[in-house]
Amino acid sequence: MKSIITESWLPASAVLGLIGFSSGSAALVIIGALLFGTGALARLWKRLCLERVVYARHLTEHRLFVGERTAMTITLENRKPLPVPWIEVRESLPRGMPVTGVRTHAGGTPGTQMLQRGAALGMHDRLDWPLELRAVRRGYFRVGPTRLRSGDLFGFFEREEEVGRPVDGITVYPHTYPLGDLGFDSARPFGDHRGGSRIYEDPSRVVGVRDYLPGDPMKRIDWHATARLGRTQSKLYEPSRTQAMVIALNIPTFDHSWQGSDPVLLERGVSVAASIARWASDAGASIGLVANGSFPDADRTIHIGAGRRPDQLNRVLEALAMVTSFTTGEMSEALEDPRHSIPAGATIVLVAAVLPADIVDTLRRLRARGHRIHIVKTSTRMWDVDPAPIPVVEVAATAEALEAEAVAAGWMERPGGVAP
Repeated sequence: MKSIITESWLPASAVLGLIGFSSGSAALVIIGALLFGTGALARLWKRLCLERVVYARHLTEHRLFVGERTAMTITLENRKPLPVPWIEVRESLPRGMPVTGVRTHAGGTPGTQMLQRGAALGMHDRLDWPLELRAVRRGYFRVGPTRLRSGDLFGFFEREEEVGRPVDGITVYPHTYPLGDLGFDSARPFGDHRGGSRIYEDPSRVVGVRDYLPGDPMKRIDWHATARLGRTQSKLYEPSRTQAMVIALNIPTFDHSWQGSDPVLLERGVSVAASIARWASDAGASIGLVANGSFPDADRTIHIGAGRRPDQLNRVLEALAMVTSFTTGEMSEALEDPRHSIPAGATIVLVAAVLPADIVDTLRRLRARGHRIHIVKTSTRMWDVDPAPIPVVEVAATAEALEAEAVAAGWMERPGGVAP
């Protein structure tokens, strides 16, 4: 009925007017004129209803840990001297972040939920809707896009459009545990650190120059000193005693890709890797990350070079938050990628549910080059290969107990969900 009215109001009013004039019926002429005026007013209102209606979305936090919450405020403002008799807001929200105390329904795309609110706006009116989103699992979540729908007073004609900033991103960092709770030696989880002697040079700290020696890399040459002295000069770096730790997360949870992925083991591996990174950062170590997965909307392997930048831990946790079951290659290749060399003497901690033979071979080669190697096992399955003499710490039992406590407390979902 509604579609018939919206499509035929103009010809219907013209027919009524003609019949009224031809038959001399003033009533039909008046009805035709009223129908024409009503339809014209409704069409005009439909065109103006969303004009100068401003939508805004404000999130207090864009980075959270599992268990935390962020406030979100939706604002609608009518900046014209014409009321909006009705307006509907449809906000797309991630299913991985439930809205406190508000009912939502399934969205049009996988992994989304739809928040729908209706209201009326007077002239120069403004409405604020406060909401709260809960972070119950790690991931990278998108809030938006948002659609507004409105129309005339009678509901004959409608207008719908996408408004505001299309998407707000929220990164939920993985939950971290004290290493002692995971079963590590709380005092020396990865053995004694080296100390007392010169370790390696720190290329970020130049203390002087010397004459060039055959074999010096080009990046070591100081071109200003070379031009000034007339002979090739190489930079002298300050010896570094900073421990470097590279956390390597092997994403596969089964021996073969066609077997799929175990979401519980994947989430456990991410949380364990994040816990190690947090401990190393607190201990003052230079930390890096290698994971044979990719960032969202990219096909490059996750690799963060070891460093001690103020935001280094945040960078590592953010990368871990975006890990999915998709892999870009083998961990053995990622660890020996010449484009991303591991600092000399760095400690490498592999977090893995499965351990293929090629990774063991790679770890042994890295150990022979002077790296300290540790393996953290996150599954209870027996491995077909023996990584000896590389030490292995098994955390499956303790991690499972900690996960159960968090789920029972109600602030974390059962491990297994990842934001799309």
